[in-house]
Amino acid sequence: MGNLTDSLNKYNLLFKGKVRNIYDYGDDRLLIYTSDRISAFDYVFKDEVPGKGVLLTKMAKFWFNKTNHIIQNHILDEQLDIPENIQKNCMLVTKTKVLPIEAIVRGHLAGSAWSTYESIGKVNNIEMVNSYKKYDKFNEPIFTPSTKAEIGDKDENISIEQMQGIIGVNLTEKIQRISIELFKFAYNFAKERGVIIADTKFEFGLDKDNKLVLIDEIFTPDCSRFWLYKNNKIDYKSFDKQFFRDYLTSIKWNNNQIQLPEDIKNSLLEKYQVAYNLITI
Repeated sequence: MGNLTDSLNKYNLLFKGKVRNIYDYGDDRLLIYTSDRISAFDYVFKDEVPGKGVLLTKMAKFWFNKTNHIIQNHILDEQLDIPENIQKNCMLVTKTKVLPIEAIVRGHLAGSAWSTYESIGKVNNIEMVNSYKKYDKFNEPIFTPSTKAEIGDKDENISIEQMQGIIGVNLTEKIQRISIELFKFAYNFAKERGVIIADTKFEFGLDKDNKLVLIDEIFTPDCSRFWLYKNNKIDYKSFDKQFFRDYLTSIKWNNNQIQLPEDIKNSLLEKYQVAYNLITI
């Protein structure tokens, strides 16, 4: 990745996230470079998955374009003054004040939500009115926010009341409403193309006029749980980052840097490509 990001050295690197580098592009604009880095369990690996960043960028741009009737997003349609070979990894966006919340929407009972439900009968401390089995679809999508942790720290699930305490009641209600609307729209769109979006997360910011803006990435295999849907049946083997988490669990990974096997990297990229092809083509 060095040679690629070296081309961006003339811009001030404001933030290096788990996967994305964010540069100051001037005039209240940011340049987001999506790398081939991969993270899991809030840990960033030095080994990379070539091609992953391009796919994530294309998927995010697709969904930002598809959902801009629901809420304004941060994407700007301007010519980039950067080498063509890295433009495919980049998004030019409006600078916002990032809200310290991850807005998680769940349509099916899976992942950590299932683990919690199985043990205490609640999801993010929310009492479930109905009884559910693993992977069941909720009657209505549920909103389960978390904090947005610094790199190396872990996100923490929080209640709606805690979210209100952090960003206020009005913003909380607006984000909850818009997140559910975004999820329902994408769920129906993807299902028609053979993909079930079981859950996902959103991030939001406030622009210079204090207007709520959708930011970061949306409905990519890095931030969503995807299942195949065919002939009215769901294949619950996810084709998203859960595949990589499952691999780490299977080898009893102990939070150390490791060299990732080529077949694991190739399989992960293939799954991401399947998601992109089914949804966007």
